[in-house]
Amino acid sequence: MEFNGKSLILIGSILFIFQIANFISIDIITPELERAQVLAAIASLIIILIGFLFKQFEPLAGDKAELKGENKFHFDRNIPDDVIDELAWGSEAILTSTAAAAILIHNDGVNILRRGITSGDDNEFKPGETCLRSIKDMKLISLANTKFYPGRDEFFDFCADIPSILVVPINNKAFILIGGWSTKCFTKSDEKWINNWSKKINNIFSKNKI
Repeated sequence: MEFNGKSLILIGSILFIFQIANFISIDIITPELERAQVLAAIASLIIILIGFLFKQFEPLAGDKAELKGENKFHFDRNIPDDVIDELAWGSEAILTSTAAAAILIHNDGVNILRRGITSGDDNEFKPGETCLRSIKDMKLISLANTKFYPGRDEFFDFCADIPSILVVPINNKAFILIGGWSTKCFTKSDEKWINNWSKKINNIFSKNKI
């Protein structure tokens, strides 16, 4: 069972029901038993309460969007094979193990890899304010719902109407752009894993003088 708010509520409810059933089935009630039952009931209710709090703060992913575009895999043929192998492996892992629908890797003015659902030609996408701010500050930017983001037009040539976006800096001239199938679809674990991968890419770029 996945550890989340619903599972905690379920566990707490089961424990509460068990302790009530146990109390009803007892013939002789002693003060010690009463105290134990009260403590068990309180513990069950606390677990249920924590479950409701977890559930309240859990982001709810939206419905999967019908994205316009083609499923493509293009990369810069001038990039060394060992670099492309790493980028191909990582992009495939992101597309298959997260809710990502599209991925683009941009380096020094060139889109060196595009994979997944894409809009337009390979080199049409040009980074705007959001992407440039990410590499300037060297901070991951998460747009959980692009519908309410005033600068969403920046990503139209990446993937039209993409519901959510991650911009992950690699260095001061390169970044990873990832679009999700739905709003609020990327977890903190996704962000951490991709951010760590970006550091590995930076090391590979440095070794290959890219």
